[in-house]
Amino acid sequence: MKTASERCGFFWDLIMDKIGICGAGLIGASWAIGFANAGFKCFVYDKSEDSSTKFKSLANKLIQDLRIINPEIDEEKINSNIKLNCTIEETCNDSILVQESVLEDLELKKSVFEQLDKLSPENTIIASSSSYLLISKISELVKHKYRCINAHPALPPHIVPFVEVAGGVNTDPKIIKQAVSIYKKAKYAAITVNKEAEGFVLNRLQGALLNEAVRLHEGGFASMEDIDIALKHALGIRWAFMGPFEIMDLNAPEGIKDSFTRYKKGIQNLAKEQNSVPEYSDEYLNKLEMDQRNRLSYDQRDNRVEKRNKMIALIRKLKCELGEDI
Repeated sequence: MKTASERCGFFWDLIMDKIGICGAGLIGASWAIGFANAGFKCFVYDKSEDSSTKFKSLANKLIQDLRIINPEIDEEKINSNIKLNCTIEETCNDSILVQESVLEDLELKKSVFEQLDKLSPENTIIASSSSYLLISKISELVKHKYRCINAHPALPPHIVPFVEVAGGVNTDPKIIKQAVSIYKKAKYAAITVNKEAEGFVLNRLQGALLNEAVRLHEGGFASMEDIDIALKHALGIRWAFMGPFEIMDLNAPEGIKDSFTRYKKGIQNLAKEQNSVPEYSDEYLNKLEMDQRNRLSYDQRDNRVEKRNKMIALIRKLKCELGEDI
């Protein structure tokens, strides 16, 4: 009988390029295409009867977005590396990693994880794509908790190849390192979340920004349109290439310490004002919805999504050309 340490240190008897995908919606399809494009063999399970048809239609659109970044992308290779209509047993059997991407419902994920744990070899990593639910809660019914992790992608995941990997209180640190290595091999910008925290890194940063945007709008300081303009024509352009610490390092002659020393009082004063939690009342959200629909009608949203994906792909292409991509 192998010890937990032995299991975590080596992928015994597994197919080193096999990835299981549980859930074939947008997130699951994006994972499958990302892994397949990097040369992994993906076995996709989804209990919906029409999941295969929907997957193929969705995959075609996602690959076209990727073609903007790399016109020579090998669509035939991607398709040949993806097997659809798999049973859950086929998806789990001998996979180095199983990526769960079902609906964001705790009880559903707990049930799915319990099943994946029973069907997967003891040294298979089981990862959840959850945006907020912690792996310690998702894996409550699981016997082998040491191999369970959160692996949260960014949206839209097929053209934003990012994943943040977080363990729970029972996760073996070696599993986290192994998982990060797999995601990096699949060409994802993989980061490690050192402490389990709701929202991980990405959504904690995004949540802070969204809360402040709502405070500014609800308080009458600026319109929705102007707040969006401030992000997409100022901060967003810099953030596409640099993070907050990099930006602060370049904002003052002597570097990051100089920058924070100059601006810390103003930043601290803002933090004192930003400690209230928006209510997100139905009245406010209804107004928000009405104002946004005046800006963009429902029948225009699909076109806007397509344009968003194209613009993100073009930014990725530019970053590749400048040596700033993954």
